[in-house]
Amino acid sequence: MSRRTFPRAAGLVAASALAVLTGGCATLPQAGPTGGMVQKEAGPASFDLIEINRAEALPVPPPQPSYMPFPPKLQSGVERIAVGDVLNVVFYEVGVRIFSGAPGAPGGAFDPSAKAEAIGGLEVDQAGTIRLPYVGTMRAAGRTTRQLADEIEDRLRGKSEYPQVIVRLEAANGSGVMLAGEIARPGRMRLSAAHEKLLDAIALAGGPRDPRANLLVRVERDDQKIEIPLDDLAYANLGGMPLEPGDRIEIVRAQRSFAVLGSANRVNRYDLPLRRFPLVEALAVAGGPNENFADPAAVFVFRFERRGPEASTEAQRPVVYHFNMLKPASYLLAQQFYTQDNDVIYVAGAEANQPSKLLQVIGQVLGPAAVARQLTK
Repeated sequence: MSRRTFPRAAGLVAASALAVLTGGCATLPQAGPTGGMVQKEAGPASFDLIEINRAEALPVPPPQPSYMPFPPKLQSGVERIAVGDVLNVVFYEVGVRIFSGAPGAPGGAFDPSAKAEAIGGLEVDQAGTIRLPYVGTMRAAGRTTRQLADEIEDRLRGKSEYPQVIVRLEAANGSGVMLAGEIARPGRMRLSAAHEKLLDAIALAGGPRDPRANLLVRVERDDQKIEIPLDDLAYANLGGMPLEPGDRIEIVRAQRSFAVLGSANRVNRYDLPLRRFPLVEALAVAGGPNENFADPAAVFVFRFERRGPEASTEAQRPVVYHFNMLKPASYLLAQQFYTQDNDVIYVAGAEANQPSKLLQVIGQVLGPAAVARQLTK
């Protein structure tokens, strides 16, 4: 091919491409439907379209939970022995002894001949009892260590001179609390007579592994359960609730998210905070509409909702909320519109951008031909 025929061929290719492209702007690539397409498709057979142009059109926000603590248990307390606890019993004897070997001279409670003998590893069984030599089976669960020690002394009288007994809690398996999940030091924590609160327990366990994560605190007591965002936890609400033996505390990651699509500056999936998260903040996280390609008058929120008081969870209706962000009042309304889990925020592209896209594509096609023409001169 000669130098003269090469530019002519390049011109023919460019002309052919131009003819195809001018066949219609609809064939050009775009991020999704335009605002007009979304509004045109709305209807009973597809989805409900709600124009957010006044405060009365806003959906009812989810109720703000009060995070009320559990009521205290009846006859509970950290001083009481529970099923599963491991006890250590120490016997002090003088005179005629049962546990400490050879007898010594009788004396008082502070006689220097007193000897101590410890029996450890006594686990409170499912029936709430323990068994001791020369004492027999006795009830332990639900009693304090002092009450149990007094009964052991009573049962040893007549078998040993001046018996003195101390009962210690060796392992609070049943009378402690369990901490699990996204916490620095998970495991069982023993409660003390100081009556530790929920925030105390989390602090004593080292706090969350990742304080920046979207975390939820879940507390279970018997058949009850309370959940609260970690960021909202305070001594003034559930964080100040005194813990009870057997409580289970779990810190879990909240799997909540929303997506931003279309002509936003940063199209992505984002974690949804547990607090109320207005639409303006969600748009700000995504960098807002792209000033070169987006149509600020066509910002939509796609979600599924239960429509009507009798609607079930399985029969949810697709709903699309429309915001015209060219109107200043829409920014105030968007501050009262709260993003929900699985929401899709869509920023439509401007229809006026189609000719400019066409010119960009034509320039990409004709550019190489112009360069080739300059090289052949």
